[in-house]
Amino acid sequence: MIGRTVKLFQDALPALYAAGAAFSISALMSIYDGKPVAKTATGALSCGILTLAIAGSLEFFGMPGNSVTFVGAAVGFIGAEKVRDKILSLFERRTRGDKNNDL
Repeated sequence: MIGRTVKLFQDALPALYAAGAAFSISALMSIYDGKPVAKTATGALSCGILTLAIAGSLEFFGMPGNSVTFVGAAVGFIGAEKVRDKILSLFERRTRGDKNNDL
């Protein structure tokens, strides 16, 4: 039982490191930009959680599993607001298509 728990924890460490990197970088960038504490905390948490979500699906996106730390650092550097904007614009393009054809 303990051996399984240790193995599970060891398997999750890269994703946890990546989430920590995303959290830390996002928080530091927000502090540098002079954002309020609440916005810094929520943005950093969002980046960490998003990195954990992405970590399990890297192979789906065609990336090797060991690139999770790079992805976490990139998410943290880009920031929660810009990542949200990119995801929303991609979603809108995929679901709406060409706006001129909807008339």
